[in-house]
Amino acid sequence: MIKNHIIMQINAAMLILIGLWGFYSSGSPTALIAPATGIILLILSFPTKNEKHVAAHIAVMLTLIISVAFLVIGFRRANTLVIIMGVISLLCFGVYLLNFFIRKKQRNENKTGA
Repeated sequence: MIKNHIIMQINAAMLILIGLWGFYSSGSPTALIAPATGIILLILSFPTKNEKHVAAHIAVMLTLIISVAFLVIGFRRANTLVIIMGVISLLCFGVYLLNFFIRKKQRNENKTGA
C-alpha cells in the first residue's frame, strides 16, 4: 500500500509540471491554478505524513474538487492537458479512498483479534 502523503506528492508534482507546461505553452494566467493547487497539496503532504488527519482530509477534499473541476473545464474546452490533470487527480482520490478502506479494515481486524 502506497502511503497517502506519497500519492499527494506525486499528484502535486504532476499538477505543478503539467500546469507550468500549460502556462508556458499558452501564456494564460489561469494555467497557474494547477501549480498553485499542487503547491498547496505538497505543503499538506508533510503534516499528512505525520498522521495529522485534518490536513489529510483537507488534501483529499481539495483533490476531489480539483479533479472534478479540471475534468469539467477540460472537456468543455477540449483541453487535453487539463483533462490529464483531472484524471490524475481523480485516480489519486481513488487511491486515497482505497487506502482509507484498507486501514479501516485493518483497524477492525485488530480490534476483533486482540
